[in-house]
Amino acid sequence: MQGSSMCITKQVATALLIVSGLTAFAFGKKKEAVQHAPLPAMVLTAKTIYIDNKSDRQAVADMAYTQLMKWGKYKVVDSKEKADLVLVLTLAYSHTEREDSDYVSLYNNKTGAWTSGNVPGGTSTITWTYTQMRLVDPKTTDVMWADQRVWLRKGSATEWLIQSLRQRVEEQENGSTR
Repeated sequence: MQGSSMCITKQVATALLIVSGLTAFAFGKKKEAVQHAPLPAMVLTAKTIYIDNKSDRQAVADMAYTQLMKWGKYKVVDSKEKADLVLVLTLAYSHTEREDSDYVSLYNNKTGAWTSGNVPGGTSTITWTYTQMRLVDPKTTDVMWADQRVWLRKGSATEWLIQSLRQRVEEQENGSTR
């Protein structure tokens, strides 16, 4: 009887040790939050914004407009002269060359053996498209904020950029520049 209670005690102690280790792991030191530089006061106090679409893609401007309307912080106006801020939209491209190869598996009828491996296929160029966004003071043309985002299959780079700006503005308005 004494041996079985000792065995149970060891099992309980082992279980507690595992649980405490997992708890320490789960609630351990978290990755430090990224600190944001404060935005200029003009970005926080502006009431109107003009969308200057230099991207040659109407869908980029339409997405910016949709996201700004959803946010509701700025009234979108139809000219730079009426705007406190100008949202300039552009596209940028980068090209990356890579070596292509094909995986091939061949069967030899004489020996009955399979041979497989990669066969060089030449080079190809991958083109990455970025939406670039700048908030500009229409009087001085100083850039108040700028960022860019690569186009991916899921989501919209333009939507992500407006959401990122919104997060920074709201953090600063709430007194935290995490």
